[in-house]
Amino acid sequence: MTERAIPSDLARELEGPETAETLLVFLRIGHRRLSRDLLIVSDGADYLIDGETWTGFDFDIRLLSDTDQPPRTELTVQNVDRRIGEAILSLDSPARLDIDVIPASQFDTSADPRVPLVNPVARAYSARHLALVDVTADVLQLRGTIRSWDYTQEAWPSMRATQDAFPGLYL
Repeated sequence: MTERAIPSDLARELEGPETAETLLVFLRIGHRRLSRDLLIVSDGADYLIDGETWTGFDFDIRLLSDTDQPPRTELTVQNVDRRIGEAILSLDSPARLDIDVIPASQFDTSADPRVPLVNPVARAYSARHLALVDVTADVLQLRGTIRSWDYTQEAWPSMRATQDAFPGLYL
């Protein structure tokens, strides 16, 4: 599920000539071959949400495109901690991604790690069930394309009502 509606009060704040609000991008990278999901946040500090620690890490990402084409965007992660690059490059299939954008004002910035001021945390934007494909890496950075499933490429009908597939229809 991808929620693309940003609350109107937050949109006005962000579209103004000046804003005091900072948006944090929380990125969950998962794969069956990883022992646990990689949880990173676009900040220099760590965050604790629902018992999970999100590691502050420098990365560049834009929100998914909203055109007639399947949603996609680019992700660039600094290869400072080579464990992330090595883990992602060792995967035999695309990694699974979830993106959440949360205003920084929802966190206690004096705590270490930072914790939410209220539970549950209100997300300004969420995108789920994405895939990280076309990953490349060098000494400085890791780059990849984030895309969602392209439903236009599915065969239709995807299932045929044959006697083997649906024996109850053929009694």
